[in-house]
Amino acid sequence: MKSLKLVVVAISLTVMSFAISATGHPSTTTNVDNKLGKRVFEDNCVVCHANGNNTVEATKTLKADALKANGFSSVEDVKKRVVEGKGVMPTFKETLKPSEIEAVASYVWSQAQSNSWK
Repeated sequence: MKSLKLVVVAISLTVMSFAISATGHPSTTTNVDNKLGKRVFEDNCVVCHANGNNTVEATKTLKADALKANGFSSVEDVKKRVVEGKGVMPTFKETLKPSEIEAVASYVWSQAQSNSWK
């Protein structure tokens, strides 16, 4: 009976790990990703985008309504802009690692969606 319980627990943990990894945001790394995203933002983006604002083009902030108005509908759109740049915004594909790009795009999207820019 004890080994059956261990098997059931092992199967449950395996299924849960697949379910979590399918979301793309495993609970064990979400806080790490947010911390990395915040650090990357502070190191590379805050010069123009402090508090989610935009010191170069005032209408192109990182706030949810402005992102939507400027054609951003997902974290993938933010990630694309970080990678490709556009207009006065430079590309960061040579500057940041893929994990940093993913983290900062997720951080920006999360901040916008939760209205957390301060």
